[in-house]
Amino acid sequence: MPELTATVAETRANFSKIAATVSSTRQPVTVFRNSKPWVVIAPISEDHIPNIDWSKQDVISMDVKTRTTTLPADWDCAEDDGLYDDLA
Repeated sequence: MPELTATVAETRANFSKIAATVSSTRQPVTVFRNSKPWVVIAPISEDHIPNIDWSKQDVISMDVKTRTTTLPADWDCAEDDGLYDDLA
């Protein structure tokens, strides 16, 4: 079976479909950014389900008046600035 691949734009537009395919076929999808492998979306094996301590996770709050959110500063990546500008 050939390796499954997608671009960042394809992944962004079809994440639910890609995740469902990965889950059903158990085959990972390699996501390319700028024609280079960037991340892999892979199924979780039954014997390796992560134990997540949700109390230590970042919380993103929403301003109820403006209905906007602010991401934590450590999530900011200068490399991603403008990555999706042409998709808006």
